Amino acid sequence: MTEQHPDVAEVAGPSSEIRWFGLVLLVGHLGLLAIGAVALWRIAGGWWVGAVAAAVFVAAYAAVWRFWLAPGSTRRLGYKERLTVNVVAGPAVIVLGSLSGLWLPALLATSVILLSDALNQRRSS
Repeated sequence: MTEQHPDVAEVAGPSSEIRWFGLVLLVGHLGLLAIGAVALWRIAGGWWVGAVAAAVFVAAYAAVWRFWLAPGSTRRLGYKERLTVNVVAGPAVIVLGSLSGLWLPALLATSVILLSDALNQRRSS
């Protein structure tokens, strides 16, 4: 016999499965986020300036991920729009990474993001 808890809401809707492409996509975005923050921290003029620049970058990138790029977002962009955002943001972080000596991990993270998004899109269509 199951108990009913009045403070627990049930989700009314179809259950969705988590694809491993989506998990790899999340890891790629987290990697690009970390590389961009570390790169901004390294190339900033001072310790506090680096902390503020990295925090602003993390907040902006996390907001873009949450509202436009995340696979479960209600306002998720279409594939072509996500590709455009990734093609702009990826090389920007690669340039920041090259200024601080982290260009190879940034290039790898950008490649993982582009490949995983394309594979995840192909599986969901």
